[in-house]
Amino acid sequence: MNEDDRRYLTAAAGRIEKLLAARGASPLRPVGLTPDLQTFGEHFDRLLDALEALRHFAITLANGDLAQDAPPGVHLLGPLKHLQSSLRHLTWQTQRVAAGDLDQQVDFLGEFSDSFNQMIQALREKRAAEEKVRYLSVHDSLTGLYNRAYFNEELDRLRAAAGDYPVGFLIADLDGLKTANDAGGHQVGDLLIKKAAQVLQHSTRAEDVVARIGGDEFAIVLHGADEEQAGIAIAQIRATMDTFNHREVIFPISMSLGAGIATNPCLLEDALRRADEAMYQDKIQRKGYARNALAGLGQPR
Repeated sequence: MNEDDRRYLTAAAGRIEKLLAARGASPLRPVGLTPDLQTFGEHFDRLLDALEALRHFAITLANGDLAQDAPPGVHLLGPLKHLQSSLRHLTWQTQRVAAGDLDQQVDFLGEFSDSFNQMIQALREKRAAEEKVRYLSVHDSLTGLYNRAYFNEELDRLRAAAGDYPVGFLIADLDGLKTANDAGGHQVGDLLIKKAAQVLQHSTRAEDVVARIGGDEFAIVLHGADEEQAGIAIAQIRATMDTFNHREVIFPISMSLGAGIATNPCLLEDALRRADEAMYQDKIQRKGYARNALAGLGQPR
């Protein structure tokens, strides 16, 4: 062993000490060594280069920088590159969760995956609970129709939306509910209310708003409907009601109906008033027809 060999080995030991102390250790670039040690020195320098790349890349990841690409050809970086890829994908999944996508699931980070997936499940349950609360806040519990609170929200939207006109309103009142309650109890009355709601739902378009706004009173918002279209909607409700009553002879449905049209936000209240008045007029007329029909049955032929 010559003097160059001894100096090299001393320097190599110092590099190893630096590595063990988590410090950078630059290559030695040996020259003038004995052949066997020269070969070792060249391989040791390659190891130092790889370890320095590993150290730098690990520090980069520890600082949260996932954008920097690892230098090619350093096989020691394989596990860290895999971790970087996993963290990049996890970052994308987290961004998706932040945007409202709760269908994400992690299965590549061991115990962290369990914690992440538990968080997602908790968020799903929280969302489901919030959606249920929201649903119950704007829907009638008996019929599943929108309730008065949602109907009032819809009116507020229409007051602020000058371009959504004309708009039609239908008011429907279930006939004979008190008689049904007195004769068969509230269970029969509730059944009639639910059947009336089904008739209204099957008679209207998907974009229309059907709401139960009182015990036996319903309101329908017909978006984009003029007087002719409102009349068509009433005729459709009556036809659906007749079809239902052909099948349901024990508890037939009877509803009084009225319509009003608003051509701008200022006429909303007037349209509702006219629809309500038309419904009461329809109820009076139909009661008169019923009385006349009964009276006619009692007349001698």
